[in-house]
Amino acid sequence: MPRRFYDALKEALDSSGWSIPRLCQEAGVSTDQVTKFMQRAGKGERASTNVDDAVKLANALGFTLDEMLKDQTAVLRSEAVDLWRALTPEERDILRAAARGRRDASDTAH
Repeated sequence: MPRRFYDALKEALDSSGWSIPRLCQEAGVSTDQVTKFMQRAGKGERASTNVDDAVKLANALGFTLDEMLKDQTAVLRSEAVDLWRALTPEERDILRAAARGRRDASDTAH
């Protein structure tokens, strides 16, 4: 079930560790606009942003807008990225090989 954009953005922003100014710089959108949106929506007030900016914000965080609005997607992706970053280069190679082997085994089974 889709979530409110505010909830999805807040969750993804918290998971990323970025500040609103950093996100806005990466996305190329107005910091003032996003700050006002987050403040109003955070208080339960009516708040909106345009779709173009929502797409840019989601993309800057590594998501499509659709992905970001689905439950748990932002959290799971952020967790996977954090785990990946914690791996040594050797561990990353092992994980890649295991994933490729699993994919190849699945391809030959069909």
